[in-house]
Amino acid sequence: MKLQTRIIRCSAILASALAIASCSEKLENDAGCPILCPDQSGSVQNVTLDAVVLDTTIASLSGLGTEQGLLIASRGDSLDTRAIIRYDSLPARYQPNASDTTTAAVSLVDSAYLAMRVDTSSLKMTDPVTLEAYDVDTTYTDPTVADTSTAVILSLFRPDRLISSQVYTRAQLTDTLRFPISNAVVLKKTQTGGRLRIGIRAVSTTSTQIRVYSAEAGAATRLFYRVSAETAIHPFLLTPHSNTPSGAPILAANLADYTVIAKSPAPAPPTTLNTGGLPPHRVYLRFDIPSVIVDSSTVIRAAVVLTQIPNRAIDPKDTVYVAPALVLAGKVVTHPAHASQILAEIQLESGRFAVGDSGARTIELAPAFGFWHNLNADATPRAIVLRSLFEGISPLEARFFSMEAPAALRPKLQISYVRHIQLGLP
Repeated sequence: MKLQTRIIRCSAILASALAIASCSEKLENDAGCPILCPDQSGSVQNVTLDAVVLDTTIASLSGLGTEQGLLIASRGDSLDTRAIIRYDSLPARYQPNASDTTTAAVSLVDSAYLAMRVDTSSLKMTDPVTLEAYDVDTTYTDPTVADTSTAVILSLFRPDRLISSQVYTRAQLTDTLRFPISNAVVLKKTQTGGRLRIGIRAVSTTSTQIRVYSAEAGAATRLFYRVSAETAIHPFLLTPHSNTPSGAPILAANLADYTVIAKSPAPAPPTTLNTGGLPPHRVYLRFDIPSVIVDSSTVIRAAVVLTQIPNRAIDPKDTVYVAPALVLAGKVVTHPAHASQILAEIQLESGRFAVGDSGARTIELAPAFGFWHNLNADATPRAIVLRSLFEGISPLEARFFSMEAPAALRPKLQISYVRHIQLGLP
C-alpha cells in the first residue's frame, strides 16, 4: 500500500515537472496549451484603428417642442431665442357653489400670472432683465397650414401684441417665478373662445439667458387666475395645451410649449463634426471593426478618439456634455439623419469638454462591443450617435475634425482586448 502511494506521488511530481518544462518553451500555437500555459494566450492587445467609414453632422429630428426646457435668451448678435406657451382651451364657465352643479359664465379674471420653473443653475445675467409677453396666436384656422412658422411667430412680437412686461433682478429669478399676465387679455380670450398663446422674450442691456423647464420635463409653466372675488371659489390653474395640429395628438402635445430661434451663432464649416448648438445637431459615426475583435475577443477598453476644434462663438469656457448612443437602425435605413433617431440607450459615459478647447478627446465605448457581439453586422451597421445632453436647450456646440481632415486629426478607434481562449487541443 505504501509502495502504491509513493508511485502516485512520484507520478504527480513528474507531471508537474513536465508541465513546467512545457510552459518554458515558446509554442508555435498558443492554443495548444491554454490551461498549462495561460500567460501565452491571454495577453492584452492594444490597437488604434482607422475604423470610421462614415461620419457626418446631421440635424436633430427629435421634433419641435420635445426639449426638456424653454430657452429665453438675448445674447447680442450671437443668440436670440424665445419661449412659446399655448393655452388653447380656456374654461368659459365655472361652478360658483360646490354643493350643486350649477355653472356660471366667466365674467371676471383677476390675479392672472404664469408660474414658471426656472433652472437657476443655468442663468446668465448681470443687469436687470425685462421679460415681455406677447399674444402670438395666429389667425390660421386651416389645419393643413402650419402655425409654427418662425417668420410668422416672430412677426407677432410687436407693440400692439404686448400683453405684459416685468423687470427682474438676478436675485428675483428664483426657481419658482411668478410672471403677471393681463387680466383683460385672459378674460377676452375666455369670453370669445380664443386661444391664449404667449410668446416670451428677454430684453436687457447686457447678455441674458434664462432656461425654463418645459412640459416634457414634467414642470410645465402653469396659468393661474381667479374668476370670482369669493376666496372660497378655487382659482383656475391650467397647464399648457395645444389643439393643433388637429388629428396629430403627439405633435400637438409637443407644441404645447417650445422654443423659437430668432438668431443663432454662425454655423460651423460643413466639413466638421458638430454636436449640440442651436438649431441642435448630432454626429453620426459608422465603424468597420474586425470581426475577430467583436466576435472572438473580450474588449477591456474602447474609445473613439476625436480631435476637437475650438468654438469660441459663445461661452467658450463652458462645458458641453456629449453623450454617445448606439444606433439600432438596420441597413434598410440608409439616411444617417433617420438612422440617428433609432437608438439604444445603454450605459455609455458622456464626454465633458469646454467648447473653446482643442486637442484629442476620448469617448468611452467598451459596453457597445457586448451589444454589437449579439448583432449581425451585415443587417445592423455598427454605428453611434453623439448628441448633447442639453440638446435643443443650450447654444453650446462641440466641434471636431472629420474624415476629411489630415490623417493625424481624423476620428480613430482605440481598443484594448484579449482574444478568447479555446480550451482543449487545437
